[in-house]
Amino acid sequence: VRGVARQPLEASVQRLVEAMNFLGEPLPENIVKELQMLRSDTDDARVAASIQSTLDARCLAVVSINPESRVKVAAGPLEPQLIEKGWRSFLIKVINEAGVTAPLRCSSPQAKAMARGSTSAAEPKIDITPAEADRRWLDIAVPVQEPMLPNLSGLEVEYRVIQLYSRDAGPREATLQFDVGQGTQDLGFRSELPVLFRALPSQAVPLSIRDHDGRPTTCSLLIQDRLGRVYPNPARRLAPDFFFHPQVYRADGETVTLPEGTYRITATRGPEYMPISFEYTVSEQVDAPK
Repeated sequence: VRGVARQPLEASVQRLVEAMNFLGEPLPENIVKELQMLRSDTDDARVAASIQSTLDARCLAVVSINPESRVKVAAGPLEPQLIEKGWRSFLIKVINEAGVTAPLRCSSPQAKAMARGSTSAAEPKIDITPAEADRRWLDIAVPVQEPMLPNLSGLEVEYRVIQLYSRDAGPREATLQFDVGQGTQDLGFRSELPVLFRALPSQAVPLSIRDHDGRPTTCSLLIQDRLGRVYPNPARRLAPDFFFHPQVYRADGETVTLPEGTYRITATRGPEYMPISFEYTVSEQVDAPK
């Protein structure tokens, strides 16, 4: 997209980089370095174009808002890969010809609730059939907490984040629907994007955690894959895991759920203990890491 103002685009991209770090899925180092190198370039038009070409390759979808505020969506080049029982974060490019400043919303038939509540005291709650429940395998979240903003900025181009959770493993198709308010969907289903995801299987990895004297104990675990992504995803954790720091706490005999891959694990009991770091590979059959 030509004619994009450099300074607000750079500022929004800096927030995006910080947000991805906070979400536990940092952008690849080479992408961050490319963006940093562009800051010394004095050609504003070239920088705006280079930022787009750098980030576009990381986008799951491209959302276009025409001057009448109608929304349509197209597939991006990023491979649509999820993980079973876990969250993944994706970039969405927004081309905003109307200067809309409403929130960008994303929904899907595969992400509908498992039960429908009653609308009145006389109307009972309607449960979903098992066959329909099996089709509802997806969950969607659109991060709006700082450093991200809840609404679109109105800039001609910006990048947003969506997070997707897969209940199941294997190939799964979902239809992603985008809008910026009631009645903004484009005609002919152009605001809907069918995506065939491939969800990597995950498994519960048992933990053996012992103190210096061999007694069972509890420690903090920072678990990262080779791309620097943190597990479990910090932004979507459930109690007792905390979202505001990257590590989790586990006791001897407990588990963490991880997809197949190689991880860097850093374990420590506190400031009086030396941290221990090691690599651990999750394969089809796992033994307890120590």
